[in-house]
Amino acid sequence: MNTKLLMGGYIMHSGKHNSASRSVMHYLKVLLIILMIIFLINILVSSYTISITRQQNIENISNTINLYIKETQQKLNAIDHFMIWTVKHDPLIEKIEESKDMSELPKSIWDFRSRVDDFQYSTGKEYQFFLALKKENYFFNSSPIKLSYSDYKKMKNFFWSEKITRNNYENLYTWTSLKINNTFYLYHLLEYKNRMFISLISVDDLLKPLNEINLGKHGEIIIENEQHGFLTSSTKNKENLENNSVLTTNLNFTSDITSLPFSMHVSIDHFGAFEKVMFAQFSLISATICISLILFLVILYIKKKVFNPVIAFSKNLSVINKNNEIIDFEKSNILELEEASQHFKNLISEVKKLRINVYEQEFEKKQIQIDFMKLQIKPHFYLNCLTTIYSMAEMNLVQEIKQMSLSTSKYFRYLFQTDQNFVRLEKELDHINDYLSIQKLVYGPVFVFESHVISEVKHALIPPLMLQTFIENTIKYAVALDDYSMISLQIGKIQNKDDDWIEITLKDNGPGFPAHVLSKLQKNVSLTNENGDHIGINNVLQRLRLLYGERFSIHFTNRANSGAEISLIIPFLIHEE
Repeated sequence: MNTKLLMGGYIMHSGKHNSASRSVMHYLKVLLIILMIIFLINILVSSYTISITRQQNIENISNTINLYIKETQQKLNAIDHFMIWTVKHDPLIEKIEESKDMSELPKSIWDFRSRVDDFQYSTGKEYQFFLALKKENYFFNSSPIKLSYSDYKKMKNFFWSEKITRNNYENLYTWTSLKINNTFYLYHLLEYKNRMFISLISVDDLLKPLNEINLGKHGEIIIENEQHGFLTSSTKNKENLENNSVLTTNLNFTSDITSLPFSMHVSIDHFGAFEKVMFAQFSLISATICISLILFLVILYIKKKVFNPVIAFSKNLSVINKNNEIIDFEKSNILELEEASQHFKNLISEVKKLRINVYEQEFEKKQIQIDFMKLQIKPHFYLNCLTTIYSMAEMNLVQEIKQMSLSTSKYFRYLFQTDQNFVRLEKELDHINDYLSIQKLVYGPVFVFESHVISEVKHALIPPLMLQTFIENTIKYAVALDDYSMISLQIGKIQNKDDDWIEITLKDNGPGFPAHVLSKLQKNVSLTNENGDHIGINNVLQRLRLLYGERFSIHFTNRANSGAEISLIIPFLIHEE
């Protein structure tokens, strides 16, 4: 083979496949996308934090209200039972009724008040008690009074009037609302014979245990019953208390659920309750927006002052003609780029001086590349064979292991004895038969291999392992265990006035090349990735280019019905290298 000088430039490759280069504008767009992603993540995290805070606040308030309801139920039940027993059986009331003059009455009232006062330790002083004796026309407080004198008189007149419905002692839930001077009260009245026993509590005192709940600036708790509706001066209506929003939640505890003689409506102002937390979250979102806008403006400035000159510099480099003539670069506004342009002009001059030495070393480099790719192919199949033998050993297939070892030894004997760039075609065909014997041990009788080779090309020279690599790829992707596969190899000769050529066609009836793989093969794009996939085909294509240059053609197609087809034309050589 004649030594040829390659007149183009050379590129040095590292051991690993380099990632594709990108333009400056690409990285600018990536930076903008990253900023948008950071902004969106911040929005989502802030929204999630606000949502979690809101939900936890609702759960805490609901749990507190439920505990309050349970405690209030216990107190009202205790008061009901206390009043029923007292109004019917308490001997102290009988003693008051039997008092003959004012010298005995104060002592009897005091004793009765002491008993009621002892009971208040279990319910609280906010529950006030009053006793009325109709026959004696007595009405007096049985516990410390918390009303003003004017309110007391109105309350007394109300209970002496005939407007109220008096209940007998068997009815436990008779708590009713009463309004005195814009203050709402709940009272429980039991009447037994001459006696009328009353328990009274203001709505404000009833809700006092809930005053420590942080409902926010506009949050409140409202009690509702059938007599007066809302027992408060709130301007909210029932419709407003049933509607929720992002910053407001309304909780309704109806009487049929709580078993209380009233319903409770809780309005929660989340923004007011957690104003600092909300303000911090909104401040963080606002800061993110401001920072994103500032960074966007900075990027635009950098694009104008830095990226655009860099792009112009890149265009200057791209207009260098094929003969590497020194040209004048467009001027930029960046001193460093101007200096780089001048250095690059000097570099082109030096490259032209070194070009002759590079040409003389190209042929030696070409031979080294061919040997290296042949070494890549040899371990490729060897590892697959070892894996197959290992799998057979796990299944205790002793006879198959013997046959596999024998076929593998013949296969690699050919590899280790082949250290030339070309071998005779008939030797390559014998090697293919050894390879197919190995594959039939692996797959079983699931494929048929047919070959049609004219006799006058059997002595021609072809690159070693070329056909075996294509057939190996066909076995790997076209043969399936659940279907019968056909593989056909046809080798003929093409004659013309100047040179003779070998025409090789390999077909199968498998699924064909995947669309993305076929696209790369037809566009002459490397298939090899970081995982080493398709290294065999990639190396064969590189070896063909290094051995034949432009004097070969190869086409990859998918057949109309099914299967893949590879058509290869190479020079007809009959002498040893």
